[in-house]
Amino acid sequence: MVRPANENLLSELASKPLAGLARSLDIDIDSWITSATSPLPITMRITSKRHDVEWTREQLSIMGGERIAWLTTQEAWVLPFSKESWPNEKFRKMVMLLHETGRVTRQEAVSMLPPVILEPKSDDLVMDTCAAPGSKATQLAEMIENGLLLANEPSAGRLNLLVTNRDRLGLSNMLIMQHDGRHVGRMPEPGLDGIIVDAPCTGSATTRKNRDLWWKWTPKAGRSLFKLQIGIAFRAAQLLKPGGKLVYSTCSLDPTENEAVVCEILRKCPWLELVKIDSEKLLPGMKIHHGISNWQILDETGNPVEWNGEMPNLPGLSEEMLNPTQKNEPIPKLDYTIRVHQQDNDTGGFFVALFEHVKERTPEGVSRSMILKRPLERESVELARQKPNRHTTVLADDQIVSNICNEWGIDSSNFSWWKRGKRINLCSTAVLEKIYQPIVINNKGDYWPSNTFHPLKMIHVGQPSFTDNKNMWRPRQKSLELLRTHITKRIIDVSLSVLIELLNGNVPLVEEFDYELPEGSAILRCEEHLVPIWIAARVSLMLDDNECEIIKIKLGIDNEVDEV
Repeated sequence: MVRPANENLLSELASKPLAGLARSLDIDIDSWITSATSPLPITMRITSKRHDVEWTREQLSIMGGERIAWLTTQEAWVLPFSKESWPNEKFRKMVMLLHETGRVTRQEAVSMLPPVILEPKSDDLVMDTCAAPGSKATQLAEMIENGLLLANEPSAGRLNLLVTNRDRLGLSNMLIMQHDGRHVGRMPEPGLDGIIVDAPCTGSATTRKNRDLWWKWTPKAGRSLFKLQIGIAFRAAQLLKPGGKLVYSTCSLDPTENEAVVCEILRKCPWLELVKIDSEKLLPGMKIHHGISNWQILDETGNPVEWNGEMPNLPGLSEEMLNPTQKNEPIPKLDYTIRVHQQDNDTGGFFVALFEHVKERTPEGVSRSMILKRPLERESVELARQKPNRHTTVLADDQIVSNICNEWGIDSSNFSWWKRGKRINLCSTAVLEKIYQPIVINNKGDYWPSNTFHPLKMIHVGQPSFTDNKNMWRPRQKSLELLRTHITKRIIDVSLSVLIELLNGNVPLVEEFDYELPEGSAILRCEEHLVPIWIAARVSLMLDDNECEIIKIKLGIDNEVDEV
């Protein structure tokens, strides 16, 4: 896979500040720069709970794909080519279809490390503080089948990416909220079980997909993000319950964004301690490097500055960014953290640190954000309830839930039901107990009432599953995999020939359809395939183009993309 750039370019890049950073880390510059200038192989995570996962595996195998051996807790695959070198158009289109229909999630292999290293339990309450575009967030949600994932994203524009990825996979245990990571709202007691802080960074280890970094990166860039990284990690640490774990990660090589941040987190959060990452257990066969404690100060050309005991006058440099020896401080166990370099596993580069909130350091038994600033000397006051608007997610009316369940034969107790605009979202019932029903106390001892998400700015709760269409609640196609084992009514078994006619664009009149049909929405079932339809004067498929193509490929009736 690794294809070196031409010699002249390699020579030019070897003189860049980024190469100076690599040298300061004792990375073999020749093998590193060859790998760091080559395109990444295509990697992806398989949605293992889908009914047709075996078919997906077959498609990846036919394209020459192989399972990533060092990822054992989840199923990930690598293809023997990059997005710059598709062998043919069929392969490119198949990968696109698999991703868009939720059968796989395109994701860099090293990006899968934080959830694996966090090791959440099935029923945990977990937060991803910087969640968009959603590859790690959806990975986490899939890992905590009986738990909840709070996916936080401050940017309104990037929230759409997060929503799209949740919809693609039909996840009912993912809640999307919008906060500056440094000011995430307070949580109910006792706090979060696990948190991932995949911090904004310079991406200095992403040169295999971001070629401009060779010309843009300087040491000043990493220093400019230090306070932001600390701020996000500190707020996360305040929300972590005793015994909970926090992962801090970046896709940067720069110690200023990695080990220096770890040192500052430990200084500001004495209730945390570093945990040794058991790479042999979690990442068997993956080549890793341990974190360092003696990083050098680099000037803007990427060359080391000789340390003489005084702070160099360099843009953005502060004392917190020095290594422990330069600050005359004890050296934390930075070798408990791990580094991944581009050349070692044919991946991008990455850094991961794992912290634990030591129970004995917080005898109150709750997250640090819940401890009052001073003893309460008056009665607690109930704070104002947030006023809803048309975009607010609220519990669905009992009558609406009853109507949907009666029409479609669903057991309402399997989900919690939420309304946002003209859509009904299905969410894990755990959201009621863990987030919605408890009161939340502020640091003065006053409290927000129960049965509200406030003070969290909750944008989406669970998976949009039903849409109001002419006073009929029809199931959304992207939620059919979620609903597959729950819907028992309004299902019409049809022959393969009828399904093929509809897939090929036939829109028959109701009287021409040889099956008894209800009014409005229904689902056709043929073998493994569930296809939503709308019944008016004609019978119309309610299926997007990508899912339609997948079904046609499976049935061998697609003219453009045969089964690969």
